[in-house]
Amino acid sequence: VFYISTRTPTTSEEWMTLQSQTLMLAESANLLMQPDRAPDQDKWMRDARLLLDAGAAAYAAAKDRDVDALEALSDALYESCVTCHVDYRPGYGRR
Repeated sequence: VFYISTRTPTTSEEWMTLQSQTLMLAESANLLMQPDRAPDQDKWMRDARLLLDAGAAAYAAAKDRDVDALEALSDALYESCVTCHVDYRPGYGRR
């Protein structure tokens, strides 16, 4: 998704692969929100919800083969990752 403008799918098979990948993003958020995986019900759930929302929107855009929508979602996907990593990975972003 991050490279959709330079690696745009050209075949039905490539679009199906992208759909599968974006669906995995959304579903991974569902797994992160399972009670046995969530370290808390506050920040963790908000962060996982960002991933779920961005992943679901990316899946819908991939299904529609909407390159513009996928490009627009790049920042939301990136933000969902960074937000969680800042909250839950000690030292994230520091060198």
